[in-house]
Amino acid sequence: QTSPIVGTIFEGSRTPLRTWFKALYLHSLPHGISAQRLSTMLNLTYKTAWLICHKIRHAMTEADAGELLTGVVHVNYGVYGRPYNPTVFRHPQEQALLAGASVDRDQKIVRLKIKQVPEHYLTNERYIRSAGGHDFVNRHVDRECASVSLVIQQFSRQRYLPLGNAVRSATNWINYTFNGIGPKHLQAYLDQFCFNWIHRDRPFVFIELLRLCLAATPLAYPILIRRHNPAPRHKRIYFELLKTAS
Repeated sequence: QTSPIVGTIFEGSRTPLRTWFKALYLHSLPHGISAQRLSTMLNLTYKTAWLICHKIRHAMTEADAGELLTGVVHVNYGVYGRPYNPTVFRHPQEQALLAGASVDRDQKIVRLKIKQVPEHYLTNERYIRSAGGHDFVNRHVDRECASVSLVIQQFSRQRYLPLGNAVRSATNWINYTFNGIGPKHLQAYLDQFCFNWIHRDRPFVFIELLRLCLAATPLAYPILIRRHNPAPRHKRIYFELLKTAS
């Protein structure tokens, strides 16, 4: 036995496709939608709405991974969350990011990627190691047809300011729409922001999102909840450093 939804994000779902399509349409809107609002609008349990939202973000993430930055590329330091403390140490609610963008001749961003920096590329003093910047470039930039400007210092004068504005917009959008996100699932929301940002002026976004969902690999709930969460280790290191400093 087989089904047309096998091999897609709809595989194994008992939710009617008509409900899925409504959810896709709401996610294709510029500001997206939270699981709480989706559960209310479509009369779903919160768990079902949450899983639908993450499966749709999973399709956006896979599409993002398949397209590299090309042409003139800027990569800059960023941070999710506001500075929570005046010390040099990273607060547990601050998540270091690297943002990359392809720009056109008018220096306008045409493709955007915002990625969390893995813990092993970070120092305890909010700095990104040079290896972290090179890893971002190797993963997300087409080196054969790109000119790359890499700035991993937080306050460098060589920063590409529109990238900083994009990171702040992502932070404000996540905090306003979802009331803040922890590090475990933050990357999925950043990928959704980049998808919505790239497609904000394009027609037929719903059709494009549906195509991505048909092409994406299935995402099971147990795999989703087993994603690595660096928060406990980050908090432990932070408080140890504060004790040492005091």
